[in-house]
Amino acid sequence: MTSITTTCRDISELLPAAQTACRLLFQECFKAGIKNVFITETYRSQERQKYLYAQGRTRLGQIVTWTLDSNHKSRLAWDIAVGPPQSLYDVATLSRVGAIARKLGITWSGDWTGNIDRPHFEVKPNWIMPKGYQIEGQVIIPT
Repeated sequence: MTSITTTCRDISELLPAAQTACRLLFQECFKAGIKNVFITETYRSQERQKYLYAQGRTRLGQIVTWTLDSNHKSRLAWDIAVGPPQSLYDVATLSRVGAIARKLGITWSGDWTGNIDRPHFEVKPNWIMPKGYQIEGQVIIPT
């Protein structure tokens, strides 16, 4: 059990479908030349979700989540960020990753209306790899 202030970045904490989807997304990003993206969070307990939700509301800081009911707690979602030289949440890079995710049947919340959350990706529990794709060797996912 981790502390509510600790971020889990381990993809083995995701459900198998989400682990595979995440690996495939990173593999296809690397192939497309997007090599400076990394995982910032995978699984999140309900307690941590409540803690994050309080931020910018009843606790100091900027608002970082709009929901108490996140798919992170279902082990089906992960967040990413962008490394230097771009800014952490570089819109152009995240949009390129989002376009790749779309092709793979992965939900990119940059496509949502209303609560757009560009660093956030998720799958349904029954997600399967689209035809014509495969995991090629070991995909190292930076965190």
